[in-house]
Amino acid sequence: MTLDVSLESAMRRLKQHVYKNRIRVKEFLMDFDKLNSGYVFPNHFLSALSMAGIDRYLSAKELELICETYKVQRDATLVMVDTRSFLHEVELVFTIPHLEKDPLVDVPSEPSELLDKTRYFKSSRILPDPQDETTVIALLERLSETTLKRGQPVKAFFDDAAQDDHSAKLFGHVTVPQFRQVLTTKLDWVISDPEVALLVAKFRHEDKPEFVNYIAFSCTVDPPERRS
Repeated sequence: MTLDVSLESAMRRLKQHVYKNRIRVKEFLMDFDKLNSGYVFPNHFLSALSMAGIDRYLSAKELELICETYKVQRDATLVMVDTRSFLHEVELVFTIPHLEKDPLVDVPSEPSELLDKTRYFKSSRILPDPQDETTVIALLERLSETTLKRGQPVKAFFDDAAQDDHSAKLFGHVTVPQFRQVLTTKLDWVISDPEVALLVAKFRHEDKPEFVNYIAFSCTVDPPERRS
């Protein structure tokens, strides 16, 4: 069954992806608009979004809907995409247009509707296999009981790993090997490789699966009064 796609949801997902990855879509569209006319052919519009990597995040149906929305009839036989209108809407996530005309306007620090401020402190991901999800929930309960009994919060161990000179320095994240090493060596937990794999699947970074969100993991298993 194919889910319905709305322009609102498609544009929201596009803006979220553009904002999180600081993608300047205009630079890709300019490759197809050398005269800076503000219009490109529909196939060039889709090619530009593909070059920007957006087709890895949005579905083909979502991209087609966006393309159709910004199409304009330039003459009796020529249909093109109005990139100025499109970019005006997309780049609102970065700035407020004509800010120089009203310097006292209140500028939000970030588009909070696009970026969840608590994203580092939880994992709302549900594993595709219901049995895996049931297993990982039980595992997290077991590990939470272990940290409570030991009185040994885990976050500090991950903080140390994240500050290592060879770490990738992605805030709140460690690599999968680092995550496994902390669990099995630093914390000396009795945990199997399949169990580690489930935890990685539950807490991996949305766009960079080689990283694990250790803050979300720590917030799940550490006693609330001992989190830092």
